[in-house]
Amino acid sequence: MPPFWFAVFGGFAINLLRLADLAQTPHTERPRTFSDPFYVLQFFTLPFLGGGLAYTYQASGTILSPILALNIGVSAPLILKSLASAIPPLGARKVN
Repeated sequence: MPPFWFAVFGGFAINLLRLADLAQTPHTERPRTFSDPFYVLQFFTLPFLGGGLAYTYQASGTILSPILALNIGVSAPLILKSLASAIPPLGARKVN
């Protein structure tokens, strides 16, 4: 199996762990999941971005073992989400 698919599997594994965490949250406090199109989009897109990153590593000549490709797939969506949340919002800044 190519490293791409190991990485995609890792990304989906993280998404499933996030869903398992939501099972511990009371129904009234849970965010919308599969009824929200943006949630569905990120649920399926982020693992494939991790797979794309693994493919890029492999295409550049890096030899990826299955466990390394899985690690890339697990970490890439988390890193991308944390980078996206660190971007400051657009708009006027309040200056004191």
